Amino acid sequence: MKKYKYILGIDPSGSYNEGKGTTGWCILDNNNKVLETNTLIAGYFKSANAYWQAHINLIDAMRTKYGPSLALSVEDYLLYESRAQAQVNSHMETVQLIGIIKHHCYVNNLPLYMRPAVAVKKRWSDAILAHKGILLKSGRRYVLPETYLPTCEHQRDAIRHAVHCNMFEIEE
Repeated sequence: MKKYKYILGIDPSGSYNEGKGTTGWCILDNNNKVLETNTLIAGYFKSANAYWQAHINLIDAMRTKYGPSLALSVEDYLLYESRAQAQVNSHMETVQLIGIIKHHCYVNNLPLYMRPAVAVKKRWSDAILAHKGILLKSGRRYVLPETYLPTCEHQRDAIRHAVHCNMFEIEE
């Protein structure tokens, strides 16, 4: 039996001032079934701090709902040389948000697994997620099986991170 029954996958975007970010999240069970997925949209909050606090509130709410058998799987941030120039004068808001999440997990003794986007983007493409039955292709969109609820790119990225964590990082 897996060490954790549920994984909260998070594809964080801390970008409040720099483009109004969107964080995707999902709850995945240890059979790779998506139980919940949604987004946190920076534009719905009055400040960056309120947006970032919403991430902590989400983590706490999911921990309360799913209990101690919940682990977190979060996309880490790497500044690639090819994109470094684009980050000149950036406040690196996503990096700040990731730091807040990491600290919250540390203080609250929450299991946290992290990896860069490149570790999962190609390994768990939309087509592979559909082939595995985690998503369903419906026309040009990817939806959740059973409910047919559509997913956005941020949600699918959170799903990729949760699936990768479940398959390769959480020991049985």
